[in-house]
Amino acid sequence: MQSILRWSIENSTPLDATASDRPPTERKDLDPGVIDLILGKPDAVQMKEDMDIAMDVNRSEDDRISALDHLEMLIEHIDNANDLEKLKLWEPLQSLLTAESSTPEIKTQVLWVIGTALQNNPSAQDVYLSYNPLPTLLSFLDNSPSSSTSIRSKAIYTLSGLLKHNSPAVKALSNPDVAGWVKLRNALQDPSISVRRKVVFLLSSLLIPTSPTTSSPAPPTALRIADDPNASSSTSVTSVDTPNIMTPDQQASSSEPIFANSHAANLQNPSRTSTSSWTLSALHEYGLLDAVISSIVSPIPYGDDGENVSLDADYEEKAIHVLHAYSVTCRGPFTDSQKGQLKSWIQAEKQKEGENHLLEKWNMSRDDYAAFFGGLL
Repeated sequence: MQSILRWSIENSTPLDATASDRPPTERKDLDPGVIDLILGKPDAVQMKEDMDIAMDVNRSEDDRISALDHLEMLIEHIDNANDLEKLKLWEPLQSLLTAESSTPEIKTQVLWVIGTALQNNPSAQDVYLSYNPLPTLLSFLDNSPSSSTSIRSKAIYTLSGLLKHNSPAVKALSNPDVAGWVKLRNALQDPSISVRRKVVFLLSSLLIPTSPTTSSPAPPTALRIADDPNASSSTSVTSVDTPNIMTPDQQASSSEPIFANSHAANLQNPSRTSTSSWTLSALHEYGLLDAVISSIVSPIPYGDDGENVSLDADYEEKAIHVLHAYSVTCRGPFTDSQKGQLKSWIQAEKQKEGENHLLEKWNMSRDDYAAFFGGLL
């Protein structure tokens, strides 16, 4: 502040002076540091400085976490999120997730930064996916002494940012080396109910169709094998009902010019946002549908000591919406065993609480309930 005051005095004109009264003086430019103090450093500069601090193993954990927290605030602006690639910050961010010097708290903060950068940002999704992050992100879902509830929750937040409206990333979950669907299925039994809620909500988000061309995808042939013993078993689950990917020639022939921006990938290929078909197939192939049904029919206790044995109301609502989206919106079939489990459980709940209370608890209209329950008969 003293530098600003000194410069102001030296370059000011007395109120009663005229131009001729002033002796010629040499111009003194304001120090760049003072300009930064007045106007603030550009966001790009601040982002690089934050990353330098976060990567500095000689700084305290609090300093590194504070720098990451500030970086997360900056990349809430989508232009700054896209600048992560221009500033070459994606690679160091990803490296912090596996570095031995990164404490669980630092890793949690890094996951927060990455998840925020990916939210509703196809450009950032595509760039980040090129770093093959899924094995690392999914590894945080393992319930181990080194994996806290906080880090598992933030891992789901980051996965949501990467997977939502991003069919290439959802397709990659089926890679045997990734085993993504298996990891998500196991997370439905996480000791923390907050983690379970996030996982089942993510499944619902990936299952609900987003593209007008796939608003009600018919169940793939492979999904009908369980109910039809005469159906061919040669059809691959992951090869059916695949979203149409536009070829470069098709993209070039588009009548509307597409300018480079955060959502250019979706504009060039609208089917990129459709994750419903991949999720619909995965629910069967990887036992996710059975896991969701079991999680409400025979809930696993949760809490530090498993002290909560009743079904969590928030989780119950989210799980029911997954099953409704699967059977009604996506027209997915239930096996006779699955129908029997659900029908018996719903009838018992209706007898205990009343139908009106169930509809209110599940946030479901009577028509939606009728369509859902009717599919179990």
